[in-house]
Amino acid sequence: MVVVKEEVRAQIVRVSRKIFTRYGFRKTTMEEIAAATRKGKSSIYYYFKSKEDIFKAVVEKEAEELKAELDRTLHADRTPIEKLKAYILFRLHHVRTVENFYAALNEEYLSHMDFILEIRREFDRQELSVVREILNEGMREHIFQINSAEIGAIAIATMMKGLEVPLFLSNAHKTDRGELLDDLIRVLLYGIIKR
Repeated sequence: MVVVKEEVRAQIVRVSRKIFTRYGFRKTTMEEIAAATRKGKSSIYYYFKSKEDIFKAVVEKEAEELKAELDRTLHADRTPIEKLKAYILFRLHHVRTVENFYAALNEEYLSHMDFILEIRREFDRQELSVVREILNEGMREHIFQINSAEIGAIAIATMMKGLEVPLFLSNAHKTDRGELLDDLIRVLLYGIIKR
């Protein structure tokens, strides 16, 4: 019976994810979720207390997928420079592909939900940890010349947050974005001062 309940919950999350992606949290209704899952609204409430509860499950599922993809990206056999480049590309591109998680990170109207604040804090913590690990590895191998991996991680994570919206909402063509990302990585890794 527990297995069946988990399967039904997973199906509700899968279907709801598509609806939230299309309409957003605010415009999605429990009636739409019930209709799309071919269940009565009371059946949905048996598995989830509220629309917020379903959204939380959707966002947590996307966060798991994102973390697994990032782990695959960073645990490949790469140099610290390649890992940092992969992280930057991942952060500026892949995070946007999990739309409900991305909305949870960025949409102000969702911040009244306690779990959203926790998800944001956890994402920030994980992001700093990943970048710090890359920088420490580069420092050990004498590839990166910085005094503190902690300060470097904070600077890079802050830069990524500041760049994601203007970079990907710009009217630049995809090829221009590729060049823009290359320039960004060059500035980040090699600086702007002529050597």
